[in-house]
Amino acid sequence: MHCNGDGRSVVFLCYDQEPINEHTKNIFQTLRDQYRHRHVVLLNTESNSIAKNISDSYNFNYCYYFFHIFAAADWFRGYQYDISLIPPRQRSLSKKFITFNRITGNSRAYRSIFIAELHKNNLLNFGHISYSDTCPEHGHYSRTIFDLNISHGVDLNILNHYKEILDSINYPLRIDFKNEVIQNRSFELNTINEMMESFLHVVTETCFWENKEHLTEKIFKPIVAKQPFILLGCKNNLKYLKRYGFQTFDKWWDESYDDIDDPILRIQSAVRVIKKICDMSLNELEALLQDMDEVLTYNYNWFYNQDFISKAWNELEENLKTAIPQHLLLNQLKI
Repeated sequence: MHCNGDGRSVVFLCYDQEPINEHTKNIFQTLRDQYRHRHVVLLNTESNSIAKNISDSYNFNYCYYFFHIFAAADWFRGYQYDISLIPPRQRSLSKKFITFNRITGNSRAYRSIFIAELHKNNLLNFGHISYSDTCPEHGHYSRTIFDLNISHGVDLNILNHYKEILDSINYPLRIDFKNEVIQNRSFELNTINEMMESFLHVVTETCFWENKEHLTEKIFKPIVAKQPFILLGCKNNLKYLKRYGFQTFDKWWDESYDDIDDPILRIQSAVRVIKKICDMSLNELEALLQDMDEVLTYNYNWFYNQDFISKAWNELEENLKTAIPQHLLLNQLKI
């Protein structure tokens, strides 16, 4: 926030790392009352979402920007010099996929459904998988999965079905921090060896159920590691990523899961793609990595290209010009 006390200043509310939801209403109510005589700009990283409507309801001026581009650029800048990242053409694979699932409560309980679908399709042994029966923040899946009935209207019969599948898994499924609670290590690639021996990176994003475009640093981890990926996120988020200059993998498999409205069907469609990949031999997948090398290298180079950061920064500047009246913008530049 910035406030110079002369009545002409702009106050910036930087709610730009986590998605806006029902829990933010009390925060926004307090800030609206505190700064009701200021020009308030809400900086947020959701595109085409209800965040704009929520901002308007509190008389905030909304400014979208892709926060996690800047976070990932900072956190992952050193990996371009990391010799443990093996070029795709030189990799020797032992697993078909890898996926990380730390928080599995509240809206992220969809990850429990994803793990259940993997188990139902007999795919667990093909991957490096991090998933614990007890979420480090929200508790055991036997309770958290049923929260989806209240929060997102998922039918209780469907949730009971998935709970029964989860009950039959031998826990924990872990790649990292095997003897302790899974830590939040968003800022690093902490299992590079396991990533290098896995063909596919299945990204389970923060937002999944909502009608919004929202991605985090998670999507940039396979890009930095030069891995092909499947994205479990909100509908159309693959298209959202493409708008920022990245390429995906529709040349090699069906990415129509990105078009599916129903969240459960979207998971099932993505798992069908994973199953087809798991049906291939490791030698076939190593050959496929070679075929994909041009796209993997392009994405990697684009991520580390200053033009990529500049594009995101220019977008922020243009959106700020819309969110702040010209006379206040000039006043801010003088401070």
